[in-house]
Amino acid sequence: MGVNSPAVRAAPWWLTWIVAKHQASRLAAGAGLAALVALGLAAVFPATAVFVVAGATLAFVVAPAGSPARWAAAAMLPVALMLAWGAIVEPRLDGAGSQCAEAASPLALSRLGEAAAVIALVALLARRLGSSAHELGLRRPSPPELVLALVAVATVPLASLLLGPILAEPFFGEIRLALAPVALLPAIALAVANGTMEELAYRGALLRWNARLTGFTLALLGQGLVFGLAHLGADFVGSPLPVVAAVAVGGIVAGLVVRRTGSLFLPIVVHICFDVPLYFALVCREG
Repeated sequence: MGVNSPAVRAAPWWLTWIVAKHQASRLAAGAGLAALVALGLAAVFPATAVFVVAGATLAFVVAPAGSPARWAAAAMLPVALMLAWGAIVEPRLDGAGSQCAEAASPLALSRLGEAAAVIALVALLARRLGSSAHELGLRRPSPPELVLALVAVATVPLASLLLGPILAEPFFGEIRLALAPVALLPAIALAVANGTMEELAYRGALLRWNARLTGFTLALLGQGLVFGLAHLGADFVGSPLPVVAAVAVGGIVAGLVVRRTGSLFLPIVVHICFDVPLYFALVCREG
């Protein structure tokens, strides 16, 4: 029953208002869900990511200010840009650890450039939408968050470096690392770039802006699923499903932390701590 149907036109004003509100809510939820589906497909089929970027950009430009289509397009654009960057721009690794001793690692430099582009895009979108830094989770951390962040810095990188190769072997095969001290600098650079842009894109823009359309629960689960699917790749030798599921759960937990604290600070720090050893696994792996 549409708002302009005879039955609605004959109804009291308050009933007409309820019907219109319900239809607007369904339209908003549909736009938010469509954004999540498009990102999921781009994560599974990376070659389509550039088309998702183009489509979301067009939708953002032509959609009326404040419309569900504009918020949905803005929510998905930062993640879509990262997926497209990974498919087109990011340098390929030789798998022999030859770049491990390079202070100016091509992979680290690519991630720094990607992070700059994603952060600039989020800032531009937020400005055009009228969204605040506080809505995105950019605020000063509380003392408990600082304590937890220090604990993560002190424990997560070393534990991941020691246990990661063992836990990853069923999915990626044997991982032998040719560690070089000079690799620490690009490892930190990649980790800071990756952790910051991914949390800002997934737990910031995608979660917060899409929650305006779908509600928090669907936005939380959707961004977690897309985050997990984005970690698919050709380097799996076993089933990728356990890894995708674990990463998706991690994304959901990070989203809950942001919801509870109102800040991206702790998820960013923990993400960075996990990505320092990830650099060694990607770049310093032998064979």
